[in-house]
Amino acid sequence: MLNHVTYLYGFNLGFAETLVKDLSTEQMTAQPGGVINHPAWSLGHLVIASDNLAQLLGLQSNLPDGWSDTFKTGGEPSGDGSAYPSKEEILGALKEQHTRNVEAVKKIDASRFAEPHPDEGTRKYFPTFGDMIVFLMTSHEMEHLGQIAAWRRAMGLGSATGV
Repeated sequence: MLNHVTYLYGFNLGFAETLVKDLSTEQMTAQPGGVINHPAWSLGHLVIASDNLAQLLGLQSNLPDGWSDTFKTGGEPSGDGSAYPSKEEILGALKEQHTRNVEAVKKIDASRFAEPHPDEGTRKYFPTFGDMIVFLMTSHEMEHLGQIAAWRRAMGLGSATGV
């Protein structure tokens, strides 16, 4: 099963790259028709979530300074492009997080996936360590990538995949 999860995590990374490959710097922070979560924020938020996953897996945070505040859950994305790292920086950080998380998750003893989630408040949504890991590697990422796909439509760009 773990191979399926790590495959999908890699699939998500490729999909993220596809969704933004043709975007200009200005488009990365555009907010068309009230769509607030632009690609720069959505991808940066996935970097933060992947860093949180890394910490859950026992790794040290390696986020660039200021990224936690810029891309935090519940934050209000700004249309000011100067407030965000470049597309290349964000994608590079996401790729780095993915690489280290796949390596770490493959080293985890399988019995740990059944352990209760270490945070009692989070446990009501994700009862086990494994539930949270699988969510962060699959559903959470695809949720935000879906937002970018919808953002593309709002921008009049159409599908990034040609479908």
